Amino acid sequence: VGRPFSLRRQQAAAMEEIGHVHGTGAVSQMNLEDVSPATRLLEKRRQMFEVQEALETQKEEFARREELFKRREEALRKQDLELQQQLIRFNKFLQENDSKTARAEKKAAEEIKLREQKEREIQELTVQAEELTKSKDQKKAELDKNLVYEKYLLAVLEESDDFVEIQDILKRYQTLQAHNRDLQGKAAEVANLNDVYRGQLHEYTKTGQDTKLKGHNEIAHLQKKWEENQLDSLVAGGSRERMLEESAERVLEYGKCGMVISNLYDRARARSKVKTSFSMDQIDQLRAVGDFVRDLQFIVNSRGKDPGEKPAPATIKEATAAATEAPPKP
Repeated sequence: VGRPFSLRRQQAAAMEEIGHVHGTGAVSQMNLEDVSPATRLLEKRRQMFEVQEALETQKEEFARREELFKRREEALRKQDLELQQQLIRFNKFLQENDSKTARAEKKAAEEIKLREQKEREIQELTVQAEELTKSKDQKKAELDKNLVYEKYLLAVLEESDDFVEIQDILKRYQTLQAHNRDLQGKAAEVANLNDVYRGQLHEYTKTGQDTKLKGHNEIAHLQKKWEENQLDSLVAGGSRERMLEESAERVLEYGKCGMVISNLYDRARARSKVKTSFSMDQIDQLRAVGDFVRDLQFIVNSRGKDPGEKPAPATIKEATAAATEAPPKP
């Protein structure tokens, strides 16, 4: 659709170019209406030929320009493609450069870290070397010092028949040193025990002195109390004699009561049909007599005495009172 339109534009442009080439004067010189039809036809053909020729020229020019445009377009496309490839290569180069830079920086950091570590190791090894040098110097000085002892030990070996080698002397020295340590330990232990025993003796002596002093104080206190009691006893001598008399009377009465209780207990056991074990306890004897009296009272009540007759006494006290109040029988 676009190509015929462009051809029409090209034909119009060719007609304009023809009109400019021949000029308007040539057309005006020839009046086509005044000439014959054949002449007009020839003139038309000539014009058509010129237009066709101009059109062909324009076609060739257009084709040439189109080819030129295509070549320029192709060149631009190639340039664009080359620019894109160059841009890709440049981006790739930048990425590789960044990666290389990162790797280089990382490697540099690792190298710095490794260098610092090596420097620290060098410092530590330097310190160790200095310490080893000092230790070597000390050992050397100690060796030079001990050479005197070695010479002395060799002289001892030459003079003594008890040792064959220096090692025997050293073993003997170690043995004696161990015994010395044991003896020192035992001496220290004995000294400690001596201190402990001395402290205990001091405590016992102090305790004995305190006890002795306390005993003297108690003796003095008791002596004073005894003197006071002696004085009280002299003052209360009369009252004590009265108390002795009263206590003697009470003992006599207690003995009489005991004899009475013992006699009653013996009679009750002798007359009672219930056999019981003998007891020395007066309380048990009184209980046995009371049981016997209650049995007699029950027997008397069960026989049925006269209505006017008094009931039997329930206790020993009542029986004694009844016997005292009752008139003697004829």
